[in-house]
Amino acid sequence: MSNVAKRLAPRVLVGQIFQEAHGFTPLRTPLEAFAIERGQAVITENMEADSVLGGILRTGLVEGWDLVPSIAARASPGGRVTDDAYAHLLSAVLDAARSGPLDAIALCLHGCIQTESLDSAEADLLRRLRELVGPDVPMVAGFDLHGHAGGGMLDHLDFASAYKTNPHGDAGATGERVAKVLARILKGELRPVGMKVLVPMLTGGNDETGSGPLLEMHTAARQRVAADPSLLDASIFNVNPFIDGIGVGQTIVVYARDCEGRESAGALAQELGEVMWAARQTFRHTLPTLEQTLERTRSRIVLGDFGDRVLAGAPGDSLYVVKKVLAKHAPLRVVAPVTDPAAVALCSQAGVGAQVTLTVGGAITGAEPPLKLTGTVLSVGVGTYRNRGAFMRGATMRIGAYAVLQAGRVTLLITRDPLMSQDPGCFLDLGIGLDDADVVVVKSGYNFKLAFGAWGECVCIETPGLTVFDPFVLGLKKARPLYPLDNLVFEAAAVPTIPSALGCS
Repeated sequence: MSNVAKRLAPRVLVGQIFQEAHGFTPLRTPLEAFAIERGQAVITENMEADSVLGGILRTGLVEGWDLVPSIAARASPGGRVTDDAYAHLLSAVLDAARSGPLDAIALCLHGCIQTESLDSAEADLLRRLRELVGPDVPMVAGFDLHGHAGGGMLDHLDFASAYKTNPHGDAGATGERVAKVLARILKGELRPVGMKVLVPMLTGGNDETGSGPLLEMHTAARQRVAADPSLLDASIFNVNPFIDGIGVGQTIVVYARDCEGRESAGALAQELGEVMWAARQTFRHTLPTLEQTLERTRSRIVLGDFGDRVLAGAPGDSLYVVKKVLAKHAPLRVVAPVTDPAAVALCSQAGVGAQVTLTVGGAITGAEPPLKLTGTVLSVGVGTYRNRGAFMRGATMRIGAYAVLQAGRVTLLITRDPLMSQDPGCFLDLGIGLDDADVVVVKSGYNFKLAFGAWGECVCIETPGLTVFDPFVLGLKKARPLYPLDNLVFEAAAVPTIPSALGCS
């Protein structure tokens, strides 16, 4: 009799570790950069969140699982996580796994966490979990589609699935998907077998799923899975292009329901890999400039500061857009975030209501010179916000130490740490109204479109910074050979996600 049968409810370990690395920023991500829930709060605070964890929890509730919480930790994309911070997060998950016998593990992971010592923290975490619980405890996870799936993290999972959308509107659905597969594994109805193809290339930014080459690929994958009863799921991992490591590239992953569907899964993975490689030159975009965008519109507008995207790991310290608006576009009123620890400290020291003159911006990269402003400190503090948009709706996101400065027609949300500003909650929950603004700047390239669309037109613009798509300047080494850096011949060949192929002959 199985462990599941002996207990009335399967004991399922749940947790979340979510951060995306930029391997070439001078910043590091410490433990205090994470918004963290522990113990029962992992469940209560995330049950309604539109995240992978939320989807797992809601499905587990319906299935009647005995949920065993570990940790739920979320940080803004940024520099490599410090080794000390990762050790703390890892221990929380492993300690929960040691707390008693488990029937399964279901996790919400980004898939692209790098630490000071590791090129894939998720691969390390899942390897350690597998060593702890043994080969017979099913492990599943849901990922951001920008995960580093070629770095070994799939080797230890019975099933994995990534978002199907960019901008990411299906995080909760992804959690529900992996949890429903796990439920069927526990009931003995499925024994998934995964096949993968690593395509050695980086995209050039044209990787939204609602248009272009990825729309065609996702449509084909969805139709093939729906038409073939032996197939379970197909994911297309478009790796974050700002990391280095063995296996960095595009990863196609297709799961069959059992060993009998392995050939079909491999054939679809190989076909999608060939399509992606053939289309490699089309994965490039041309973004409008700030001047082009403002010249053609007179309505309220939300500008994605593409070169300084915190959601891709940049520090968010550039005021390029604000400076251009002030210099050339009077009387437009602008709201913008900026990372500047010294400016936060100065405003905090001066206090609410004080008049201050400060130089702000360019504090970390120095790529964009600072801006001198005189204004009034509207508020200071240490904050969080509740995500309102479709991407991770309902999740509590960390702001950290901040100051709000009103300087003429500019309202700045100045933060000590890089801020995920893809959602209006980061402004609204600090009392920054948006209705009187003409321009809102966000440090996001895609996901802000899901949250700000009701407020104004959403446009990504070409700006300078660490998240410009130019792999030739990054210094990639471990990932090579890699298109477009190298001339290489590629032929797609599918291999099992788990080297043992789950016992398939």
